Amino acid sequence: MYLPRLRRISDVLKEIKRIDPGTCLTYNMLVELMKQGAITPLKYGNARVVNMDELLLFVNGKKEIENEISDFGRHL
Repeated sequence: MYLPRLRRISDVLKEIKRIDPGTCLTYNMLVELMKQGAITPLKYGNARVVNMDELLLFVNGKKEIENEISDFGRHL
């Protein structure tokens, strides 16, 4: 059974900075990714939470955003 690793945005940033100290990922960038639908926005009480597994797939290029620029070439 799959249990997602749900973390608050502040905890996600701490985890990412532990993995990659030179990361450019910020709080505002994560919020924007959730607004764009790149990462599934989740609320738990008053907190916004992020699925760590989904975020890591996205930053490693294994999860695409629908309607992203790479889809533009298909319509030409």
